[in-house]
Amino acid sequence: MQNRFILRICLYFDIFILLIIIISKLYYFVFEPDFYSLNINNIKEVQKLDKKDDGFSFAVLGNTKSSINAFDKKLVNKINNDNLDFVISTGNAIADGAEDKYRMLSKSLKKLKIPVIMGIGDNEVSDGGTLRFYKHFGPLYFSFNVNDSYFIFLDTTGETTEAWQREWLIKELINAQKYRYRFVFMNKLPYIIDSNLQFNFKDKYIKSASYRQFLRETFSKYNVTAVFASNAEIFNRGNIDSVSYFISGGGGERLLINNEDSLYYYIKVNVKSSGIKYSIVRLEKATNSIIFQILDNIWVYVNSFFYMNFNNFILVISVLVLIGIIIINKATEDVDYYRKFDDELEHIPNNKKLNIAMFTNNYFPFIGGVPISIDRLAKGLKKQGHQVYIYAPEYPTSYQYENNNTIRCKLLTYYRTKNFNFPIANVFSRKIEEQFISHQIDVVHVHHPFWMGSKGVKLAKKYKVPVVLTYHTRLDKYAHNIPYWGRALFKNKISHYIIRRFSKKCDAVLAPTNTAKEYLRNIGVSKYIEILPTGIDFEEYYSIDNKEIEELKQKYKKKNNIILCSVSRLTKEKNLYFLLEGVKYIKDCTNIPFKCIIVGEGPEKGNLLEIIESSNLKDVVYLVGEISPREIYKYYMASDIFVFASQSETQGMVLLEAMAGKCPVVAIRSSGIEDVISNGDNGFKTKADIRNWSEKIIYLMENPDKLKKMSENAYVFSKLFSIEKMAESATKVYLRIIENRKLTSDAKE
Repeated sequence: MQNRFILRICLYFDIFILLIIIISKLYYFVFEPDFYSLNINNIKEVQKLDKKDDGFSFAVLGNTKSSINAFDKKLVNKINNDNLDFVISTGNAIADGAEDKYRMLSKSLKKLKIPVIMGIGDNEVSDGGTLRFYKHFGPLYFSFNVNDSYFIFLDTTGETTEAWQREWLIKELINAQKYRYRFVFMNKLPYIIDSNLQFNFKDKYIKSASYRQFLRETFSKYNVTAVFASNAEIFNRGNIDSVSYFISGGGGERLLINNEDSLYYYIKVNVKSSGIKYSIVRLEKATNSIIFQILDNIWVYVNSFFYMNFNNFILVISVLVLIGIIIINKATEDVDYYRKFDDELEHIPNNKKLNIAMFTNNYFPFIGGVPISIDRLAKGLKKQGHQVYIYAPEYPTSYQYENNNTIRCKLLTYYRTKNFNFPIANVFSRKIEEQFISHQIDVVHVHHPFWMGSKGVKLAKKYKVPVVLTYHTRLDKYAHNIPYWGRALFKNKISHYIIRRFSKKCDAVLAPTNTAKEYLRNIGVSKYIEILPTGIDFEEYYSIDNKEIEELKQKYKKKNNIILCSVSRLTKEKNLYFLLEGVKYIKDCTNIPFKCIIVGEGPEKGNLLEIIESSNLKDVVYLVGEISPREIYKYYMASDIFVFASQSETQGMVLLEAMAGKCPVVAIRSSGIEDVISNGDNGFKTKADIRNWSEKIIYLMENPDKLKKMSENAYVFSKLFSIEKMAESATKVYLRIIENRKLTSDAKE
């Protein structure tokens, strides 16, 4: 226990460090001064050299790659002490194109006392860095002149099309003919280095052989003075067709082992009226041995990692520590996968009246399975003398049948999307806890494994009250509401993890069907599970006058039509497009007149109406919209067959409701359906096949005696699920976990 306490302290400390780093990074990006178009500003500074009569000098370097040890600490100082007028970078000045690398480069450039003009390389455009380069420095290719010299910068990254740049280069070189000296700067090499070095440099030169040849021939034709490239981490000087070529790639990149041309350096170019002088200014290394070069390369890398990415280093370490703590915590957690026989209590009191708090993310006036289930269970529990307090979110529209024991929670927001709307209650409100305390709650019943459900669990834990969860919803079937990039992960992993993790926090779980119970066991829920379907409120059925039912039948039963009925929200997961295809099959394959009534509202209504129109089903399919639960019961009682295509149910609540209205059911075999329908007795369950599903409906339509018998069987079966019986079963679960909590507390004392 002491070790776990220490682990928890370490975990909190690690999270604290992570928060500090994240906040510091946010501060860095929000409050650190940004910089724009440095090249044009620095070119203006360089062009002031036109007034100098004794010429000018500049440094050329590349491949600094965010180096701290070689560039920021050493080469910068050397350049500042070398009486230079400006610096030119031939690209790959940063490790990658991320914004933080550009910011760090800006800090290094500020240490230079002279202007710097940046060329672009592959590293600048990586990680989406092209727009960042344009923002911070300017165009990817450009030119300018100083005194009698003309400077041309090319883009070899592939961001600029080759054809465009060919035409532009020729125009620039024609314009440059009036200048004495013509310099070209680029990142990738326009020629292939000596073959014995190709292994190291095979990706360093321009890939297109024709483009390389074009560049060399063009440079020669227009008498270019010198060409500087930097994509290789060596020094190299050559002459091709009277043009001088330099590789200036020693600005900070890790050196090549056992290669005397791989060194840290910059090229100094002195431009005078008498001519041009090139010299190499190098950083002296202590030794050229392989071992010391390896150590030197490692030291550069370590320095770069510690200094340039210190926050990143701490972030990585903190994340690794966090993962380690979580793994240790999981590995040392006491786990017992066997059934707790202490839960098999010999005597459970059955006469105690309870104060029950229910927490839900949605409730009336929203019409759905969860609100209806809660309402019926609460009604049955109240009949037994219990007090039920329902903690539910507010809605923009009021609910006319509001119960005094419904506690509406203020909203953080009412979230509206194209597919659905739902309220997000303010679970941080102190009033929820105040109400909870005032009602002296005996047991908490949560109906969602997150948000309001989590609030219920938190309060239960704080006040030592047992918790029961009802597993209502197959979260994996709602994965289509998740952004595409996370859809598969949510469907296959996260949805099941949410249920399993939340269930572990509860004292018991209520599953609506045996199939749902099997699912919970399969994903690793080891808590006490009881099967408890949503009850049927038969009083509502009995209260409906036969005259009301006959009026509804007259509306749809002209010409002795068979009435098919389906009730669901009009959403993708309810598989209504399958249902419409099935109805079309029935229309095409039987002469028996029928109507299909679909009750419900939802975001797919417009699309469904289009399908009904295009499939020529307007004369048989009716979308009646959202109606009250009592009105729905009338439709059940007026209909002949209930048809259902959803495969996302945890229980067949509407199936049982339809059976209570004496409708046999034809549905697709799936969770929630399997335990409700007995094939050939109270309905049919089929595979997800249009023909198979539709043929069962046609069979009942063409065999009235069988339809009548199955209608009677369906009603008898539904009587097993009255709200009174379901409330009685729920009470037994409540009393069991309350008693078990007492025994556990007594044992600890």
